[in-house]
This record gives sequence, structure tokens and C-alpha cells, in this order.
Amino acid sequence: MNGLSSRRTAALLEVLGVTAAGPLLMWAIRQLLQLTLTNPLTTLRADISDHELLVASAQMLELLLFQYAGYFLLAFPLNAWYRHKGLADYGLTRAGLPWCAIGVAALATAALASLPAVGVSVINSLHPGATAGWRQALMDMPPRWQSWLFTAVMSWALVPVLEELFHRGYCLRRLAEDWGQGPAIVASACLFTFAHSQYFLLNLYNIALLLSLLFFALCVGIAFVLTRSLLPGIATHVVLNLPLPSPWEAVLLAVLLLAAAGAWRHGLRAVKQVLRTAQLPASALLIVVSITYELCMARDALWPSAAAAALLAVALGLQIIERARVSRVPA
Repeated sequence: MNGLSSRRTAALLEVLGVTAAGPLLMWAIRQLLQLTLTNPLTTLRADISDHELLVASAQMLELLLFQYAGYFLLAFPLNAWYRHKGLADYGLTRAGLPWCAIGVAALATAALASLPAVGVSVINSLHPGATAGWRQALMDMPPRWQSWLFTAVMSWALVPVLEELFHRGYCLRRLAEDWGQGPAIVASACLFTFAHSQYFLLNLYNIALLLSLLFFALCVGIAFVLTRSLLPGIATHVVLNLPLPSPWEAVLLAVLLLAAAGAWRHGLRAVKQVLRTAQLPASALLIVVSITYELCMARDALWPSAAAAALLAVALGLQIIERARVSRVPA
């Protein structure tokens, strides 16, 4: 295995390993500390009381923090050890850009990336399709500040930061180091899209949602590569996850259409700029591996996570070998 192949293999196995071994790590910590977490989505219903929603919000916050903590407990030390990357390298800064540039990038990204998903949601409000029980409960739930608090925790306030930090700040950036920007964008987009197993229902609505999520992930990945900042992607993610009533969702769709009409040329130019050097074989390989991997992980069994821990161990071994090889090369 030559140097490039070894580095690419290590990068891919590291990302896949962290993706699945993170939850396994937190499961082990919960077992060690004898902690029990409750997933409020399993019992969510449209007629839930205000007090029950507050309890569900606290349970969801605890669940999400534990879920994502495992990813970052593995990813951050790995980056600090092997690549000497600090928190600023993950994109949680303006990356030297003025606020007006960040705002324009966020507006253009939100207009283009969120448009298909919002359009699918508006169409579904007119002709509802079958979806997960907890999503249907949220759709049927009357608006109140407790429901806004719950959705803030589970979708539009906390989750955009955590998901963008992991999928773009870590997965995309790590793969781009050895695979290039184009393959990394499509691979991280596939990992992000097919991690949403709640949409694995074979009907037109959920298939359209998966495709719109894939388009969204590709757009925010391109925005991250161009700006080196997660802020446009986080803002776009907030817009995508806002739980708006049907009339206001139609208004949002109209606003996005107007903004997209002015931004599509810039968006097309950005796509060409980022993807013009994309290697088709490498991109195709990462797409197949990423989707297959996420579908296996969606089985919700312990053995895929254990296998992922083995992948991570192999990735570490390859990186140790690479570091030793580089250190032997004369300066």
C-alpha cells in the first residue's frame, strides 16, 4: 500500500470508526456510571401536556449531549494528536471574513439548500404522507412555548450546531485532507443524509425528503469549503429545521424562491469552483461506502458499533505507521 492509499484508508476508517464508535463509547460510559437515558420521541404524542413537554425537553437535551459527546471525545483528541488541529480548525469562526460576507453566504446557502426540503414539506401539508410517529405528533401538536422549547432542543437551536460541527467541521474536513474537497463533500453529505433513519420509509414523501436532505448537505458542504466557516451552514440548518405552521411555511417557501432566483448563478459558480477537481472514481467509492455503512448502522444493533471500534483501531495503526515513515524521511 503506497503512502496516498494508506492515508486515504486511514482517513476513511477514522471517520467511519468515529461515526459509530462514538455512541458505543457513550454506551460504555453509561453502563459504567449506571445512567439511564430516556428517548422522549418514543412516547411523544400530539396531546402531550405542558409539564410533560418540559420533562421531554430535558430528556432530549441529555440524550443529544450524550450522543454527540462520544463523537467529539474521539474526534478532538485524534485531530490534536495526529494533525495538531485546535477548535478553530473546525470552522466555528468567521475564518477572517467580515460579518457582511458571512451574512451573504448564509442567505445564499439557505435560499438554495433549504428550498427543496421546504417545498417537500409544503406539498406534504397539502397531501400528507406517512411518516415517523413522533414527527406526526409534532406536526399535529398545537403551538405553545413549551413545544417551541422542545423543538429548539431537538431540531432548530442545538442540533444545527452539533451536526454541522461533526459532519462538516470534522467528517468533511478530515476526508478532504487525503481524498480532496469534492469526494469529501459528497461522502460527508451521504453520511449526514443516511444517518436520518427516521426517513427510511418507502413512500414518495420520505424518498423526496432524503433527496432534499442530500441536496442540502451538498450545498452546506460547498459553503463550508468556500468560506472555511460553519456559520453559513449552521444558519441554513436553523432555517431547514424551523417547525413552522403550514401558512408560515408557505411564506418561507416564497421568500426562499425569491432569494434563490437572485443567488442561483452564484451558487452554480460555487459548485463549479469546488467540484471541478473532484475525482469521479474516488467520489463514487466514497458514496457507496458511506451509504452502505449508514444503512448497516441503522439496524440499531451493538455489533456494527463494535466493528466500528475495530475500524478505528486500524485507522490509528495506519496513522502511527505513516507518522513513523514520515519521520524517517530526511529533511
